[in-house]
Amino acid sequence: MAQVRTRKRGKTFSYIFEAGKSADGKRKVIEKGGFATKSEAYKAGVAAYTDFLHGNIGITSESITLKDFMTNWLENVVAVNVKVTTVQIYQSRLHNRIFPHLGEIKLQELTPAMLDKWIRNLQQAGLSHNTISALHMLIQNALNYAVYPAQLISSNPAAYIKIPKNAPRNIIKRHIISRERFNALLEKYPFGTPFYIPLLLLYHTGMRIGEVLGLSWQDIDFIAKKINLRQQIRYLSKRGYFFTTLKTESSKRYILIDDYLLGELKRWQNQQAANEKQFGGAYVYIYREPDGHIQRQSRALPAPAGEKVSLVCIRNDGRLVLSETLTKILHDEGLNAHSFRHTHATQLIENGAAPKGVAGRLGHVDATITQNLYTHNTQKLQEETLAIFGKNLQTKP
Repeated sequence: MAQVRTRKRGKTFSYIFEAGKSADGKRKVIEKGGFATKSEAYKAGVAAYTDFLHGNIGITSESITLKDFMTNWLENVVAVNVKVTTVQIYQSRLHNRIFPHLGEIKLQELTPAMLDKWIRNLQQAGLSHNTISALHMLIQNALNYAVYPAQLISSNPAAYIKIPKNAPRNIIKRHIISRERFNALLEKYPFGTPFYIPLLLLYHTGMRIGEVLGLSWQDIDFIAKKINLRQQIRYLSKRGYFFTTLKTESSKRYILIDDYLLGELKRWQNQQAANEKQFGGAYVYIYREPDGHIQRQSRALPAPAGEKVSLVCIRNDGRLVLSETLTKILHDEGLNAHSFRHTHATQLIENGAAPKGVAGRLGHVDATITQNLYTHNTQKLQEETLAIFGKNLQTKP
């Protein structure tokens, strides 16, 4: 089997074979050493390569660390089925929350007690119930694979672990942004500043920040008065900014917009045209490469390969409005990325909008998600609930 090579390292031998590419596009090589003879290394390599070809991840060792196993599982099993951004989220969870505590434990020696202690340490560190659940699910899925088809362990120790009920449910504080507070924000960032239009879109539509920043003029139908959402902008670690698909399938949606927002968008579109003339050759154009990577090029320079994209949310000189900059502005105001979605949903529910319709605007597949996450038990809702009870449900004397 020519695909399997051997080499001597000190007094022992190793096998080596290529196993496709990792999540970042680099060539992936499987290597294992510690064999007494070249023949033993080759036989083990053939077995591992055969295992890899049949859908496994090239690991047959009876003694492998959790870190090595989960790294191989993520790159060779998970990465081929999910988006690059999802892989990066998993990598962050592994390196920040799992590997520092459990990474050096041998896979075959990992016990429910070890995992239970790890879970409780996460709770004591102040992580939310949802965050702990996501970490638990990640490690449980990996260990399910270790049971079958990898057949490295006989049972999954994570299957027996429960998330502590007293782990906090809501770490992120969700604020209702009053009309007065929003107007104060617009006074601070008025028309013509890079953040005026993004703030308007967030407040009037409940869109996610990545969706707002990925919005192009092609996505706005001024006649039908709606926005067609089809992409977002994400930053991929060490790779730059990319146009990517939306968070979920239900995120692909259209949003009807009010006349005020429509008028401000038209005004900004005209202002963009004036800015382009004013900056001349220094004006920056945005291009989408075939893989979604965003290329920025001054107007005076030759256009790079790729599709030119006319974004709605850009600076006066055409440069991108960056998500981290917008997020920092919100943070400085005591707000976060969820504040506008929370406000938008709650205000609509308060004023009689059907939860299913609100869910459609936010891109939720289920109205229950909208009600649980983004609607707030406000004084107005309490008063309206009491009025309904008083009018229709209370016992008559």
